[in-house]
Amino acid sequence: MQSWKHQTRKFYLEYLRSLGRIIYTTTGVISIAILILEYGFYYPEEWKPIVRLIVHSMVHFFLIYEITGFLFCNSPWDYLKAHKLEFVIVLLLLVENFYEEDIILYLRQFHLTGDDATLIFLSTNQILFIFANLAHFFRLSRFYDAKNINPSFVFVGSFATIILLGTVFLHFPKATYKQIPTIDLVFTTVSATCVTGLSTISIADSFTLTGKIIILFLIQVGGLGLMTLTSFFSMFLAGQASVTDKLLLKDLLSEEAMGKVKGLLRQIAYQTFFIELVGAVLLYVSFPKSYPMSEFNKIFFAIFHSISAFCNAGFSLLPAGLADPSFMQTESFLSTIMLLIVLGGLGFPVLSQIHRRLTHPKDVYFRWSVTSKLVFITTSVLLLLGTLAYYFLEKNLTLESLSTMDKIFHSLFYSVTARTAGFNTLDLTKMGIPITFFSLFLMWVGASPVSTGGGIKTTTLAISVFNIINQIRGKSDLEVYHRSIAPSTINRAGATIVLSLFIIFMAIFGLVVFESFSFLDISYEVVSAFGTVGLTRGITPYLSVYSKAILCIVMFVGRVGILTLLVALSKKAISFSYKYPVEYVVVG
Repeated sequence: MQSWKHQTRKFYLEYLRSLGRIIYTTTGVISIAILILEYGFYYPEEWKPIVRLIVHSMVHFFLIYEITGFLFCNSPWDYLKAHKLEFVIVLLLLVENFYEEDIILYLRQFHLTGDDATLIFLSTNQILFIFANLAHFFRLSRFYDAKNINPSFVFVGSFATIILLGTVFLHFPKATYKQIPTIDLVFTTVSATCVTGLSTISIADSFTLTGKIIILFLIQVGGLGLMTLTSFFSMFLAGQASVTDKLLLKDLLSEEAMGKVKGLLRQIAYQTFFIELVGAVLLYVSFPKSYPMSEFNKIFFAIFHSISAFCNAGFSLLPAGLADPSFMQTESFLSTIMLLIVLGGLGFPVLSQIHRRLTHPKDVYFRWSVTSKLVFITTSVLLLLGTLAYYFLEKNLTLESLSTMDKIFHSLFYSVTARTAGFNTLDLTKMGIPITFFSLFLMWVGASPVSTGGGIKTTTLAISVFNIINQIRGKSDLEVYHRSIAPSTINRAGATIVLSLFIIFMAIFGLVVFESFSFLDISYEVVSAFGTVGLTRGITPYLSVYSKAILCIVMFVGRVGILTLLVALSKKAISFSYKYPVEYVVVG
Protein backbone atom coordinates (compact mmCIF):
# COMPACT_ATOMS: atom_id res chain seq x y z
CA MET A 1 0.00 0.00 0.00
CA GLN A 2 2.79 2.43 0.95
CA SER A 3 4.65 1.54 -2.24
CA TRP A 4 1.54 2.25 -4.33
CA LYS A 5 1.18 5.70 -2.75
CA HIS A 6 4.85 6.42 -3.38
CA GLN A 7 4.60 5.37 -7.03
CA THR A 8 1.44 7.45 -7.53
CA ARG A 9 3.05 10.52 -5.96
CA LYS A 10 6.19 10.05 -8.08
CA PHE A 11 4.09 9.76 -11.25
CA TYR A 12 2.19 12.95 -10.30
CA LEU A 13 5.36 14.95 -9.59
CA GLU A 14 7.19 13.82 -12.72
CA TYR A 15 4.40 13.99 -15.29
CA LEU A 16 1.04 15.32 -14.13
CA ARG A 17 2.20 18.41 -12.19
CA SER A 18 4.05 19.94 -15.15
CA LEU A 19 1.10 19.26 -17.43
CA GLY A 20 -1.25 20.69 -14.82
CA ARG A 21 0.76 23.93 -14.61
CA ILE A 22 0.59 24.38 -18.38
CA ILE A 23 -3.19 23.84 -18.36
CA TYR A 24 -3.49 26.10 -15.30
CA THR A 25 -1.72 28.96 -17.07
CA THR A 26 -3.73 28.41 -20.26
CA THR A 27 -7.04 28.43 -18.41
CA GLY A 28 -5.97 31.66 -16.67
CA VAL A 29 -5.56 33.37 -20.05
CA ILE A 30 -8.88 31.94 -21.25
CA SER A 31 -10.52 33.11 -18.04
CA ILE A 32 -9.42 36.71 -18.61
CA ALA A 33 -10.56 36.52 -22.23
CA ILE A 34 -14.03 35.25 -21.22
CA LEU A 35 -14.39 37.94 -18.55
CA ILE A 36 -13.55 40.60 -21.14
CA LEU A 37 -15.95 39.01 -23.62
CA GLU A 38 -18.74 38.83 -21.02
CA TYR A 39 -18.49 42.43 -19.84
CA GLY A 40 -16.88 44.16 -22.78
CA PHE A 41 -18.66 42.87 -25.88
CA TYR A 42 -22.05 41.83 -27.16
CA TYR A 43 -22.06 38.28 -28.49
CA PRO A 44 -24.73 35.89 -29.89
CA GLU A 45 -27.06 34.09 -27.51
CA GLU A 46 -25.95 30.76 -28.97
CA TRP A 47 -22.50 31.28 -27.44
CA LYS A 48 -23.77 31.46 -23.84
CA PRO A 49 -24.09 27.69 -23.20
CA ILE A 50 -20.56 27.20 -24.59
CA VAL A 51 -19.16 29.99 -22.40
CA ARG A 52 -20.83 28.54 -19.31
CA LEU A 53 -19.51 25.07 -20.11
CA ILE A 54 -15.96 26.41 -20.49
CA VAL A 55 -16.19 28.35 -17.22
CA HIS A 56 -17.54 25.38 -15.25
CA SER A 57 -14.88 23.11 -16.78
CA MET A 58 -12.12 25.49 -15.75
CA VAL A 59 -13.51 25.78 -12.23
CA HIS A 60 -13.66 22.01 -11.86
CA PHE A 61 -10.10 21.70 -13.19
CA PHE A 62 -8.96 24.27 -10.63
CA LEU A 63 -10.60 22.33 -7.79
CA ILE A 64 -9.04 19.05 -8.96
CA TYR A 65 -5.63 20.70 -9.46
CA GLU A 66 -5.51 22.25 -5.99
CA ILE A 67 -6.91 19.23 -4.14
CA THR A 68 -4.47 16.91 -5.95
CA GLY A 69 -1.56 19.22 -5.14
CA PHE A 70 -2.59 19.18 -1.49
CA LEU A 71 -2.88 15.38 -1.35
CA PHE A 72 0.58 14.78 -2.86
CA CYS A 73 2.51 17.50 -1.03
CA ASN A 74 5.26 16.79 1.53
CA SER A 75 3.76 18.93 4.28
CA PRO A 76 0.03 19.80 4.19
CA TRP A 77 0.51 22.71 6.61
CA ASP A 78 3.33 24.26 4.57
CA TYR A 79 1.26 23.81 1.42
CA LEU A 80 -1.74 25.60 2.92
CA LYS A 81 0.52 28.37 4.22
CA ALA A 82 1.99 28.94 0.76
CA HIS A 83 -1.37 28.55 -1.02
CA LYS A 84 -3.66 30.42 1.38
CA LEU A 85 -5.37 32.39 -1.39
CA GLU A 86 -6.13 29.25 -3.41
CA PHE A 87 -7.40 27.56 -0.24
CA VAL A 88 -9.84 30.42 0.39
CA ILE A 89 -10.96 30.34 -3.25
CA VAL A 90 -11.56 26.57 -3.09
CA LEU A 91 -13.75 27.06 -0.01
CA LEU A 92 -15.70 29.88 -1.71
CA LEU A 93 -16.27 27.80 -4.83
CA LEU A 94 -17.44 24.81 -2.79
CA VAL A 95 -19.85 26.99 -0.78
CA GLU A 96 -21.10 28.53 -4.01
CA ASN A 97 -21.79 25.11 -5.57
CA PHE A 98 -23.49 23.67 -2.49
CA TYR A 99 -25.72 26.71 -1.83
CA GLU A 100 -26.27 27.89 -5.42
CA GLU A 101 -30.08 27.81 -5.25
CA ASP A 102 -30.20 29.69 -1.92
CA ILE A 103 -27.87 32.37 -3.26
CA ILE A 104 -29.97 32.79 -6.41
CA LEU A 105 -33.12 33.21 -4.28
CA TYR A 106 -31.32 35.87 -2.24
CA LEU A 107 -30.18 37.74 -5.36
CA ARG A 108 -33.76 37.78 -6.66
CA GLN A 109 -34.66 39.97 -3.68
CA PHE A 110 -32.69 42.67 -5.48
CA HIS A 111 -34.83 42.15 -8.60
CA LEU A 112 -32.11 40.20 -10.40
CA THR A 113 -33.23 37.65 -12.98
CA GLY A 114 -31.91 34.10 -13.33
CA ASP A 115 -29.61 35.24 -16.16
CA ASP A 116 -28.26 38.04 -13.96
CA ALA A 117 -27.58 35.59 -11.15
CA THR A 118 -25.86 33.22 -13.56
CA LEU A 119 -23.73 36.08 -14.86
CA ILE A 120 -22.77 37.00 -11.29
CA PHE A 121 -21.77 33.37 -10.62
CA LEU A 122 -19.73 33.19 -13.81
CA SER A 123 -18.05 36.51 -13.09
CA THR A 124 -17.28 35.52 -9.50
CA ASN A 125 -15.76 32.28 -10.70
CA GLN A 126 -13.70 34.10 -13.31
CA ILE A 127 -12.42 36.74 -10.87
CA LEU A 128 -11.53 34.13 -8.24
CA PHE A 129 -9.81 32.06 -10.90
CA ILE A 130 -7.81 35.07 -12.13
CA PHE A 131 -6.71 35.82 -8.55
CA ALA A 132 -5.62 32.21 -8.16
CA ASN A 133 -3.56 32.51 -11.35
CA LEU A 134 -2.00 35.74 -10.08
CA ALA A 135 -0.86 34.02 -6.91
CA HIS A 136 0.46 31.13 -9.01
CA PHE A 137 2.29 33.60 -11.27
CA PHE A 138 3.92 35.46 -8.37
CA ARG A 139 5.23 32.20 -6.93
CA LEU A 140 6.84 31.07 -10.18
CA SER A 141 8.33 34.35 -11.41
CA ARG A 142 9.95 37.55 -10.23
CA PHE A 143 8.96 39.93 -12.99
CA TYR A 144 10.77 42.94 -11.58
CA ASP A 145 13.80 41.27 -9.97
CA ALA A 146 16.77 43.36 -11.06
CA LYS A 147 19.74 44.66 -9.13
CA ASN A 148 19.82 48.07 -10.76
CA ILE A 149 16.10 48.70 -11.03
CA ASN A 150 14.98 52.31 -10.70
CA PRO A 151 12.07 52.60 -8.22
CA SER A 152 10.96 55.88 -9.80
CA PHE A 153 10.81 54.23 -13.21
CA VAL A 154 8.73 51.35 -11.79
CA PHE A 155 6.35 53.83 -10.11
CA VAL A 156 5.90 55.96 -13.25
CA GLY A 157 5.73 52.91 -15.52
CA SER A 158 3.02 51.27 -13.42
CA PHE A 159 0.77 54.33 -13.79
CA ALA A 160 1.43 54.52 -17.53
CA THR A 161 0.55 50.83 -17.89
CA ILE A 162 -2.73 51.21 -16.01
CA ILE A 163 -3.66 54.25 -18.13
CA LEU A 164 -3.01 52.27 -21.32
CA LEU A 165 -5.08 49.28 -20.14
CA GLY A 166 -7.86 51.54 -18.81
CA THR A 167 -8.15 53.31 -22.15
CA VAL A 168 -8.47 49.96 -23.94
CA PHE A 169 -11.12 48.75 -21.48
CA LEU A 170 -13.22 51.91 -21.78
CA HIS A 171 -13.28 51.38 -25.56
CA PHE A 172 -15.28 48.16 -25.06
CA PRO A 173 -18.79 48.38 -26.59
CA LYS A 174 -20.45 47.45 -23.27
CA ALA A 175 -18.59 50.18 -21.36
CA THR A 176 -20.45 53.15 -22.87
CA TYR A 177 -23.99 54.02 -23.88
CA LYS A 178 -22.85 55.83 -27.00
CA GLN A 179 -19.82 56.43 -29.18
CA ILE A 180 -17.31 58.61 -27.30
CA PRO A 181 -14.24 60.24 -28.91
CA THR A 182 -10.94 58.56 -28.02
CA ILE A 183 -9.48 61.75 -26.54
CA ASP A 184 -12.37 61.91 -24.03
CA LEU A 185 -11.86 58.27 -23.04
CA VAL A 186 -8.12 58.87 -22.63
CA PHE A 187 -8.86 62.00 -20.58
CA THR A 188 -11.29 60.07 -18.34
CA THR A 189 -8.80 57.22 -17.88
CA VAL A 190 -5.95 59.57 -16.96
CA SER A 191 -8.21 61.52 -14.62
CA ALA A 192 -9.39 58.33 -12.87
CA THR A 193 -5.94 56.73 -12.62
CA CYS A 194 -4.37 59.97 -11.39
CA VAL A 195 -7.36 60.37 -9.00
CA THR A 196 -8.14 63.85 -10.32
CA GLY A 197 -11.86 63.98 -11.07
CA LEU A 198 -11.85 66.29 -14.06
CA SER A 199 -14.07 64.99 -16.83
CA THR A 200 -14.95 66.19 -20.31
CA ILE A 201 -18.09 64.02 -20.36
CA SER A 202 -20.80 63.06 -17.87
CA ILE A 203 -19.81 59.87 -16.03
CA ALA A 204 -23.41 59.21 -15.04
CA ASP A 205 -24.87 59.56 -18.53
CA SER A 206 -22.02 58.25 -20.71
CA PHE A 207 -20.88 55.02 -19.05
CA THR A 208 -22.74 51.79 -18.36
CA LEU A 209 -22.33 49.79 -15.16
CA THR A 210 -19.35 48.05 -16.80
CA GLY A 211 -17.76 51.41 -17.62
CA LYS A 212 -18.35 52.72 -14.10
CA ILE A 213 -16.78 49.58 -12.60
CA ILE A 214 -13.73 50.07 -14.84
CA ILE A 215 -13.46 53.69 -13.67
CA LEU A 216 -13.83 52.57 -10.06
CA PHE A 217 -11.05 50.02 -10.58
CA LEU A 218 -8.81 52.72 -12.08
CA ILE A 219 -9.49 55.00 -9.11
CA GLN A 220 -8.63 52.26 -6.60
CA VAL A 221 -5.44 51.23 -8.38
CA GLY A 222 -4.47 54.86 -8.97
CA GLY A 223 -5.05 55.75 -5.34
CA LEU A 224 -3.04 52.89 -3.88
CA GLY A 225 -0.57 52.49 -6.73
CA LEU A 226 -0.17 49.42 -8.92
CA MET A 227 3.11 48.41 -7.31
CA THR A 228 1.56 48.53 -3.83
CA LEU A 229 -1.25 46.20 -4.89
CA THR A 230 0.91 43.77 -6.85
CA SER A 231 3.49 43.64 -4.07
CA PHE A 232 0.69 42.98 -1.57
CA PHE A 233 -0.40 39.95 -3.59
CA SER A 234 3.21 38.87 -4.00
CA MET A 235 4.02 39.09 -0.28
CA PHE A 236 0.81 38.01 1.41
CA LEU A 237 -1.11 35.97 -1.13
CA ALA A 238 1.75 34.19 -2.88
CA GLY A 239 3.58 33.63 0.39
CA GLN A 240 6.95 35.13 -0.50
CA ALA A 241 8.91 38.36 -0.54
CA SER A 242 12.42 38.71 -1.93
CA VAL A 243 14.99 41.23 -0.77
CA THR A 244 14.52 43.04 -4.10
CA ASP A 245 10.80 43.35 -3.37
CA LYS A 246 11.48 44.99 -0.03
CA LEU A 247 14.23 47.29 -1.34
CA LEU A 248 11.97 48.45 -4.16
CA LEU A 249 9.02 49.11 -1.86
CA LYS A 250 11.26 50.84 0.71
CA ASP A 251 11.96 53.53 -1.89
CA LEU A 252 8.42 53.60 -3.29
CA LEU A 253 6.86 54.06 0.17
CA SER A 254 9.62 56.41 1.40
CA GLU A 255 10.27 54.11 4.34
CA GLU A 256 13.53 54.41 6.28
CA ALA A 257 14.07 50.75 7.23
CA MET A 258 13.60 47.76 4.95
CA GLY A 259 12.34 45.67 7.86
CA LYS A 260 9.28 47.91 8.26
CA VAL A 261 8.17 47.62 4.62
CA LYS A 262 6.15 44.43 4.99
CA GLY A 263 4.25 45.73 8.01
CA LEU A 264 3.54 49.08 6.34
CA LEU A 265 2.39 47.38 3.15
CA ARG A 266 0.01 45.15 5.10
CA GLN A 267 -1.38 48.15 6.96
CA ILE A 268 -1.81 50.15 3.74
CA ALA A 269 -3.89 47.40 2.14
CA TYR A 270 -5.92 46.43 5.21
CA GLN A 271 -6.52 49.99 6.43
CA THR A 272 -7.55 51.15 2.96
CA PHE A 273 -10.14 48.43 2.47
CA PHE A 274 -11.39 48.75 6.05
CA ILE A 275 -11.80 52.55 5.81
CA GLU A 276 -13.51 52.26 2.43
CA LEU A 277 -15.83 49.54 3.73
CA VAL A 278 -16.82 51.57 6.80
CA GLY A 279 -17.19 54.64 4.59
CA ALA A 280 -19.47 52.77 2.18
CA VAL A 281 -21.67 51.59 5.07
CA LEU A 282 -21.94 55.13 6.49
CA LEU A 283 -22.74 56.57 3.06
CA TYR A 284 -25.40 53.90 2.53
CA VAL A 285 -26.98 54.60 5.93
CA SER A 286 -26.93 58.37 5.42
CA PHE A 287 -28.18 58.20 1.81
CA PRO A 288 -30.89 60.89 1.40
CA LYS A 289 -34.36 59.36 1.40
CA SER A 290 -35.62 62.08 -0.92
CA TYR A 291 -33.46 60.78 -3.78
CA PRO A 292 -35.10 57.81 -5.60
CA MET A 293 -32.73 54.91 -6.32
CA SER A 294 -32.99 51.11 -6.37
CA GLU A 295 -31.36 49.07 -3.61
CA PHE A 296 -28.64 47.65 -5.85
CA ASN A 297 -27.78 51.08 -7.29
CA LYS A 298 -27.74 52.56 -3.80
CA ILE A 299 -25.19 49.97 -2.64
CA PHE A 300 -23.01 50.54 -5.71
CA PHE A 301 -23.38 54.30 -5.28
CA ALA A 302 -22.14 54.08 -1.67
CA ILE A 303 -19.17 51.88 -2.61
CA PHE A 304 -18.23 54.08 -5.58
CA HIS A 305 -18.30 57.33 -3.60
CA SER A 306 -16.48 55.81 -0.63
CA ILE A 307 -13.57 54.72 -2.82
CA SER A 308 -13.69 57.94 -4.83
CA ALA A 309 -13.56 60.04 -1.63
CA PHE A 310 -10.81 58.08 0.15
CA CYS A 311 -8.69 58.01 -3.01
CA ASN A 312 -9.30 61.78 -3.36
CA ALA A 313 -10.64 61.23 -6.88
CA GLY A 314 -13.74 63.42 -6.79
CA PHE A 315 -15.72 61.38 -9.33
CA SER A 316 -19.46 61.24 -8.72
CA LEU A 317 -22.28 59.24 -10.27
CA LEU A 318 -24.62 62.22 -9.98
CA PRO A 319 -25.05 64.43 -13.08
CA ALA A 320 -24.78 67.57 -10.92
CA GLY A 321 -22.29 66.07 -8.47
CA LEU A 322 -22.90 66.59 -4.76
CA ALA A 323 -24.43 69.96 -5.62
CA ASP A 324 -27.68 68.04 -6.15
CA PRO A 325 -30.19 69.54 -3.66
CA SER A 326 -30.90 66.17 -2.01
CA PHE A 327 -27.23 65.57 -1.19
CA MET A 328 -26.25 69.17 -0.56
CA GLN A 329 -28.67 69.30 2.37
CA THR A 330 -27.62 65.95 3.86
CA GLU A 331 -24.84 66.90 6.28
CA SER A 332 -24.25 63.33 7.51
CA PHE A 333 -23.51 62.14 3.96
CA LEU A 334 -21.20 65.08 3.23
CA SER A 335 -19.47 64.72 6.62
CA THR A 336 -18.58 61.11 5.76
CA ILE A 337 -17.21 62.26 2.40
CA MET A 338 -15.06 64.90 4.17
CA LEU A 339 -13.72 62.38 6.69
CA LEU A 340 -12.76 59.95 3.90
CA ILE A 341 -11.03 62.73 1.95
CA VAL A 342 -8.98 63.83 4.97
CA LEU A 343 -7.98 60.26 5.86
CA GLY A 344 -6.93 59.54 2.29
CA GLY A 345 -4.95 62.79 2.11
CA LEU A 346 -2.97 62.32 5.33
CA GLY A 347 -0.69 59.68 3.82
CA PHE A 348 -0.27 56.00 4.63
CA PRO A 349 2.74 56.39 6.98
CA VAL A 350 0.73 58.88 9.07
CA LEU A 351 -2.32 56.59 9.08
CA SER A 352 -0.03 53.79 10.21
CA GLN A 353 1.14 55.85 13.17
CA ILE A 354 -2.44 56.84 14.03
CA HIS A 355 -3.42 53.17 13.98
CA ARG A 356 -0.51 52.24 16.23
CA ARG A 357 -1.36 55.03 18.68
CA LEU A 358 -5.01 54.00 18.86
CA THR A 359 -4.24 50.30 19.29
CA HIS A 360 -1.39 50.85 21.79
CA PRO A 361 -2.35 54.00 23.75
CA LYS A 362 0.00 53.15 26.65
CA ASP A 363 3.09 52.46 24.54
CA VAL A 364 5.82 54.53 26.25
CA TYR A 365 8.20 54.06 23.32
CA PHE A 366 5.81 55.54 20.77
CA ARG A 367 6.97 58.77 19.13
CA TRP A 368 5.24 60.79 16.46
CA SER A 369 7.60 61.18 13.51
CA VAL A 370 8.56 64.65 12.27
CA THR A 371 6.66 63.87 9.06
CA SER A 372 3.44 63.14 10.99
CA LYS A 373 3.77 66.32 13.06
CA LEU A 374 4.33 68.45 9.96
CA VAL A 375 1.39 66.79 8.21
CA PHE A 376 -0.97 67.39 11.17
CA ILE A 377 0.00 71.03 11.61
CA THR A 378 0.10 71.97 7.91
CA THR A 379 -3.18 70.16 7.18
CA SER A 380 -4.92 71.86 10.12
CA VAL A 381 -3.64 75.31 9.16
CA LEU A 382 -4.67 74.89 5.52
CA LEU A 383 -8.15 73.60 6.46
CA LEU A 384 -8.67 76.53 8.82
CA LEU A 385 -7.41 79.10 6.31
CA GLY A 386 -9.53 77.61 3.53
CA THR A 387 -12.68 77.57 5.67
CA LEU A 388 -12.24 81.17 6.87
CA ALA A 389 -11.34 82.42 3.40
CA TYR A 390 -14.35 80.80 1.73
CA TYR A 391 -16.73 81.93 4.46
CA PHE A 392 -15.74 85.60 4.47
CA LEU A 393 -15.13 85.94 0.72
CA GLU A 394 -18.25 84.06 -0.41
CA LYS A 395 -20.87 84.78 2.27
CA ASN A 396 -22.59 87.28 -0.03
CA LEU A 397 -22.10 85.24 -3.20
CA THR A 398 -22.39 81.41 -3.40
CA LEU A 399 -23.25 81.16 0.33
CA GLU A 400 -25.79 83.99 0.34
CA SER A 401 -28.97 81.84 0.50
CA LEU A 402 -27.69 79.58 3.33
CA SER A 403 -28.00 79.89 7.10
CA THR A 404 -24.93 80.77 9.18
CA MET A 405 -24.30 77.15 10.22
CA ASP A 406 -24.75 75.94 6.64
CA LYS A 407 -22.35 78.64 5.46
CA ILE A 408 -19.69 77.39 7.88
CA PHE A 409 -20.34 73.74 6.97
CA HIS A 410 -20.07 74.26 3.20
CA SER A 411 -17.04 76.51 3.66
CA LEU A 412 -15.35 73.66 5.51
CA PHE A 413 -16.42 71.21 2.80
CA TYR A 414 -14.90 73.40 0.10
CA SER A 415 -11.69 73.80 2.12
CA VAL A 416 -11.40 70.00 2.43
CA THR A 417 -12.27 69.17 -1.16
CA ALA A 418 -10.18 71.99 -2.72
CA ARG A 419 -7.00 70.36 -1.48
CA THR A 420 -7.17 67.27 -3.74
CA ALA A 421 -10.66 65.73 -3.79
CA GLY A 422 -12.77 67.67 -6.30
CA PHE A 423 -16.29 67.17 -4.96
CA ASN A 424 -18.43 70.29 -4.99
CA THR A 425 -21.69 71.23 -3.27
CA LEU A 426 -21.93 74.75 -4.71
CA ASP A 427 -21.88 76.30 -8.16
CA LEU A 428 -18.19 77.13 -8.68
CA THR A 429 -18.90 79.19 -11.79
CA LYS A 430 -20.51 81.80 -9.49
CA MET A 431 -17.53 82.06 -7.15
CA GLY A 432 -15.90 85.45 -6.81
CA ILE A 433 -12.41 86.24 -8.11
CA PRO A 434 -10.74 86.49 -4.64
CA ILE A 435 -11.65 82.96 -3.48
CA THR A 436 -10.95 81.55 -6.94
CA PHE A 437 -7.45 83.01 -6.77
CA PHE A 438 -6.91 81.82 -3.18
CA SER A 439 -8.04 78.32 -4.22
CA LEU A 440 -5.04 78.10 -6.55
CA PHE A 441 -2.80 78.01 -3.47
CA LEU A 442 -4.84 75.27 -1.75
CA MET A 443 -4.90 73.11 -4.89
CA TRP A 444 -1.18 73.68 -5.54
CA VAL A 445 -0.20 72.43 -2.07
CA GLY A 446 -2.49 69.39 -2.25
CA ALA A 447 -2.31 66.40 0.08
CA SER A 448 0.49 64.79 2.11
CA PRO A 449 3.30 62.49 0.89
CA VAL A 450 2.64 58.79 0.17
CA SER A 451 -1.10 59.51 0.09
CA THR A 452 -3.84 59.20 -2.50
CA GLY A 453 -3.65 62.90 -3.38
CA GLY A 454 -1.45 65.12 -5.52
CA GLY A 455 0.08 68.59 -5.35
CA ILE A 456 3.52 69.53 -4.06
CA LYS A 457 2.54 67.99 -0.68
CA THR A 458 2.07 69.56 2.76
CA THR A 459 5.52 68.58 4.04
CA THR A 460 7.17 70.21 1.02
CA LEU A 461 5.47 73.49 1.90
CA ALA A 462 6.31 73.13 5.60
CA ILE A 463 10.00 72.35 5.02
CA SER A 464 10.30 75.25 2.57
CA VAL A 465 8.69 77.70 5.02
CA PHE A 466 10.94 76.53 7.85
CA ASN A 467 13.95 76.82 5.55
CA ILE A 468 13.03 80.42 4.64
CA ILE A 469 12.69 81.27 8.33
CA ASN A 470 16.04 79.58 8.89
CA GLN A 471 17.68 81.70 6.21
CA ILE A 472 16.21 84.89 7.66
CA ARG A 473 17.55 84.00 11.11
CA GLY A 474 20.99 83.21 9.65
CA LYS A 475 21.11 79.54 10.73
CA SER A 476 22.96 77.04 8.55
CA ASP A 477 21.22 73.86 9.77
CA LEU A 478 17.47 73.35 9.62
CA GLU A 479 16.11 71.91 12.86
CA VAL A 480 12.47 70.91 13.33
CA TYR A 481 11.06 69.31 16.50
CA HIS A 482 14.54 68.60 17.87
CA ARG A 483 15.62 66.89 14.67
CA SER A 484 18.04 68.09 11.99
CA ILE A 485 16.47 67.91 8.55
CA ALA A 486 18.65 66.23 5.92
CA PRO A 487 20.03 68.61 3.23
CA SER A 488 18.69 66.23 0.55
CA THR A 489 15.15 66.75 1.91
CA ILE A 490 15.54 70.55 1.74
CA ASN A 491 16.95 70.35 -1.79
CA ARG A 492 14.13 68.07 -2.92
CA ALA A 493 11.50 70.42 -1.45
CA GLY A 494 12.99 73.41 -3.24
CA ALA A 495 13.30 71.53 -6.55
CA THR A 496 9.72 70.27 -6.28
CA ILE A 497 8.35 73.80 -5.84
CA VAL A 498 10.37 75.26 -8.73
CA LEU A 499 9.53 72.42 -11.11
CA SER A 500 5.83 72.50 -10.17
CA LEU A 501 5.60 76.22 -10.95
CA PHE A 502 7.41 75.61 -14.24
CA ILE A 503 4.93 72.86 -15.27
CA ILE A 504 1.94 75.00 -14.25
CA PHE A 505 3.30 78.02 -16.14
CA MET A 506 3.92 76.01 -19.32
CA ALA A 507 0.47 74.38 -19.16
CA ILE A 508 -1.29 77.72 -18.63
CA PHE A 509 0.65 79.14 -21.57
CA GLY A 510 -0.45 76.18 -23.72
CA LEU A 511 -4.12 76.59 -22.84
CA VAL A 512 -4.00 80.35 -23.35
CA VAL A 513 -2.76 79.71 -26.89
CA PHE A 514 -5.57 77.28 -27.74
CA GLU A 515 -8.48 78.62 -25.67
CA SER A 516 -10.40 81.87 -25.38
CA PHE A 517 -11.62 81.44 -21.79
CA SER A 518 -10.67 83.91 -19.08
CA PHE A 519 -7.11 83.68 -17.74
CA LEU A 520 -8.33 82.94 -14.19
CA ASP A 521 -10.58 80.08 -15.36
CA ILE A 522 -7.70 78.56 -17.33
CA SER A 523 -5.34 78.94 -14.36
CA TYR A 524 -7.93 77.31 -12.08
CA GLU A 525 -8.27 74.39 -14.52
CA VAL A 526 -4.51 73.82 -14.84
CA VAL A 527 -3.74 74.02 -11.10
CA SER A 528 -6.72 71.76 -10.41
CA ALA A 529 -5.25 69.21 -12.84
CA PHE A 530 -1.74 69.49 -11.37
CA GLY A 531 -3.00 69.10 -7.79
CA THR A 532 -5.22 66.19 -8.96
CA VAL A 533 -8.15 68.09 -7.44
CA GLY A 534 -10.80 67.90 -10.14
CA LEU A 535 -12.61 71.17 -9.46
CA THR A 536 -13.53 73.21 -12.51
CA ARG A 537 -15.27 76.46 -13.33
CA GLY A 538 -17.20 74.75 -16.10
CA ILE A 539 -14.75 74.89 -19.01
CA THR A 540 -13.53 71.25 -19.07
CA PRO A 541 -16.15 69.85 -21.53
CA TYR A 542 -15.49 72.70 -23.98
CA LEU A 543 -11.71 72.38 -24.21
CA SER A 544 -10.03 71.63 -27.55
CA VAL A 545 -8.23 68.35 -28.24
CA TYR A 546 -4.84 70.03 -27.71
CA SER A 547 -5.88 71.46 -24.34
CA LYS A 548 -7.22 68.08 -23.21
CA ALA A 549 -3.90 66.48 -24.14
CA ILE A 550 -2.00 69.14 -22.18
CA LEU A 551 -4.18 68.57 -19.10
CA CYS A 552 -3.64 64.79 -19.39
CA ILE A 553 0.12 65.38 -19.14
CA VAL A 554 -0.35 67.79 -16.23
CA MET A 555 -2.56 65.30 -14.34
CA PHE A 556 -0.02 62.52 -14.86
CA VAL A 557 2.87 64.70 -13.72
CA GLY A 558 0.87 65.94 -10.74
CA ARG A 559 0.12 62.40 -9.59
CA VAL A 560 3.53 60.75 -10.01
CA GLY A 561 5.48 63.91 -9.14
CA ILE A 562 7.58 65.96 -11.54
CA LEU A 563 10.82 65.16 -9.70
CA THR A 564 9.96 61.44 -9.65
CA LEU A 565 9.23 61.57 -13.38
CA LEU A 566 12.54 63.28 -14.17
CA VAL A 567 14.46 60.81 -11.98
CA ALA A 568 12.75 57.94 -13.81
CA LEU A 569 13.70 59.34 -17.22
CA SER A 570 17.27 60.36 -16.38
CA LYS A 571 20.40 58.28 -15.98
CA LYS A 572 21.93 58.10 -12.52
CA ALA A 573 24.99 60.33 -12.20
CA ILE A 574 28.38 58.74 -11.57
CA SER A 575 29.87 59.67 -8.18
CA PHE A 576 33.52 60.67 -7.96
CA SER A 577 35.77 60.62 -4.92
CA TYR A 578 37.01 64.18 -5.44
CA LYS A 579 35.36 67.61 -5.06
CA TYR A 580 35.98 70.95 -6.75
CA PRO A 581 36.75 74.08 -4.70
CA VAL A 582 33.69 75.79 -3.22
CA GLU A 583 32.52 78.95 -5.02
CA TYR A 584 29.79 81.27 -3.71
CA VAL A 585 27.47 82.62 -6.43
CA VAL A 586 25.52 85.84 -5.92
CA VAL A 587 21.78 85.04 -5.86
CA GLY A 588 18.60 86.80 -4.76
